[in-house]
Amino acid sequence: MKSKNGFSFVFLLMTFLTNSVVGGDVRLTASAQTFSVTPKVGTPASHSKSGNMIEAVYGDLKTTILLFEEGPNKLCFLSSPFGVESKVLRNACVSILSKTLKISPEAIITASSHSHTIPFLLVDSTAKPDLKTPHYMSWELGQEFLQKLQQSANKLTQTLEPVTVEWGVAEENRITYNRRGRRLDGKTYFMREEDRMLAGEGYIGVIDPEAMVVVLKNKADKPVAALSLFTGHPVAAYNPEKMISYGQFPQTASEKLSNYLGGVPVAFLQGFAGDINAKHMLTGTIDQARLLGDQLGDAFIIAAKSLHKSKRTGMEWTRETVQIPLAPLPDQKSLQKDLNLIDDFIKRGNAGDENTYECVGMNFPKALTPPYRARLVDAVRPWYVWALEQHKTNKLQNVPTEMPITISVARFGDVGFVGFPFEPFVKTGLKIKKEAALPCVLTAGYTDSNYGYIPDSSSCDDREYQAGFFRYRGKTPPYQSPGGDTAATLAIEKIAQLAR
Repeated sequence: MKSKNGFSFVFLLMTFLTNSVVGGDVRLTASAQTFSVTPKVGTPASHSKSGNMIEAVYGDLKTTILLFEEGPNKLCFLSSPFGVESKVLRNACVSILSKTLKISPEAIITASSHSHTIPFLLVDSTAKPDLKTPHYMSWELGQEFLQKLQQSANKLTQTLEPVTVEWGVAEENRITYNRRGRRLDGKTYFMREEDRMLAGEGYIGVIDPEAMVVVLKNKADKPVAALSLFTGHPVAAYNPEKMISYGQFPQTASEKLSNYLGGVPVAFLQGFAGDINAKHMLTGTIDQARLLGDQLGDAFIIAAKSLHKSKRTGMEWTRETVQIPLAPLPDQKSLQKDLNLIDDFIKRGNAGDENTYECVGMNFPKALTPPYRARLVDAVRPWYVWALEQHKTNKLQNVPTEMPITISVARFGDVGFVGFPFEPFVKTGLKIKKEAALPCVLTAGYTDSNYGYIPDSSSCDDREYQAGFFRYRGKTPPYQSPGGDTAATLAIEKIAQLAR
């Protein structure tokens, strides 16, 4: 049984046993560093389809590197509000960490908190924009980010020390809700703030309320680093047409936990939040966003006050490939019908028609302007054109029936870790936690790549924004049950092996 990086579980286990028995002094060691960058007003924003700029900046944006070592076995986490999990930024970060730490790129897990209120980072050193363009500020910020990443990485191997692993969990159900509503006709829709209020202030739905904390302690029983995890889109005070820069509840809560633990670095991991929202999306204030961070921070501290010591020792990890099943394309008639609806919606939205709230399964709030709604629908139009083309050119037999993705699974002490390279739905994460053979499992989405939303087994036939996101990816058919749960089943199997 081989992991993608070429190491078998047997080899890792033998290595661990040999180090422990023969060497006698090889133990799990760790070190961590946190650095920050602060964008400027006018920097191009991420998570905006209108090319909007950052209009207000509320503090810095923190990134944390956490390195584990046990003999020759190494594992590194890079946690950031920026999109370090994919594309050019990930490649740049992995290159720096791999060379500096002398670690395999496969042993580097890049994880984004998926905060929506962040600037765009331009890190391609060969694509320096003109000084007069807004993207020059993105380039400057990107270069500063990489420089500080390099400086922090330089310190990691110098500060490694033996650690034990402790973990705690508290409940936090005040700041998130399940954003996949269901109408009387059975169809699902995206519940933004105005929809949540219509459902009632007490509405929560199925969420993952666990505020999870893992604390690494040295020989003196003092914290040297920590991991935190919570499940929910950090979208309070987020409006894509009025962009701000703010670290949201992941950073605010982790800062609060860090202060409680004596100022140690805290790496935040975003949970399986594909269908889970923080409150106040599109309509919230910065004060409301800060309150959510304070509330989560308090929950993290409660968890940190009741830590469990690991009975297991050591560290193991693997990467595994899983095939996500894909469904056949819809028939030609229904595709053409939807394409006609899309073209009509785009035309009306661009003309300012306020009566543009629903199209091809997606729904839109009053808080977004009609032209912006039109852009969101226009983004799925190429998928329908492609799907129709497969019918017209008799190429349906070439349409893929599976999509391969790579997941990461690890164990340090009694703590398990699962990293999925997409936006998993909450039921997928709850399935892993319920069936896993370890007492604490950090279920993290948004790691190492970005395939967008992949629904759980109960949601593959829905077409609201999240379940129908395959249309934004281009040449990808709809997902087929069990969808993202396919990856969960493999992760549970691997955790069981690592837990023995």
